[in-house]
Amino acid sequence: PFAIAAGAQPALAPTLSQPEGPFYPKTFPADRDSDLTQIAGRPARAMGTSLYFSGRVLARDGRPLANAAVELWQCDVHGRYHHAGDDGVPRDDNFQGYGIATTDRDGRYAFKTIRPVPYAGRPPHLHVRVRAGSGALLTTQIYIAGDAVDGDGVLSASSSGTLERLSMALAPVTGREPGALGGTFDLVLR
Repeated sequence: PFAIAAGAQPALAPTLSQPEGPFYPKTFPADRDSDLTQIAGRPARAMGTSLYFSGRVLARDGRPLANAAVELWQCDVHGRYHHAGDDGVPRDDNFQGYGIATTDRDGRYAFKTIRPVPYAGRPPHLHVRVRAGSGALLTTQIYIAGDAVDGDGVLSASSSGTLERLSMALAPVTGREPGALGGTFDLVLR
């Protein structure tokens, strides 16, 4: 055994990497803010249950990382991605599909999106990529705690404990639209 110096914090475990997948945008939408439920210039909102998704970007020593770029992409309520040649129908053309947020001085980021849904062979998940400083990079997927993941090829190829470390619990959010959910997930960079 070893002792930790008084006042020292043990290092945080880095967030596990996961594949980017084939659906990372080849071209970026004109509207790529952190609200994926509303496309600029369109009166209609995205279909699906609103999800307020937030967290912090941290270094392994617990320091918040300011000005980190957090990218989020996911499928719409019909299981369709909008940026990788997924031309299937139906699709929700009022769902942005991709957004980006910049962390504040406390390392916080926030998105408004929809609760992810399953699609052929995959459980509900969010794709996230983080860029911080001079190259710290993380690409991962975040799953919803309690959702079925049986037969998922990405998770079955992962090490034991991956699902637990990459799952986010959801809960009802008060003070927002009826039925909205919220979830937090801190992203720790190597």
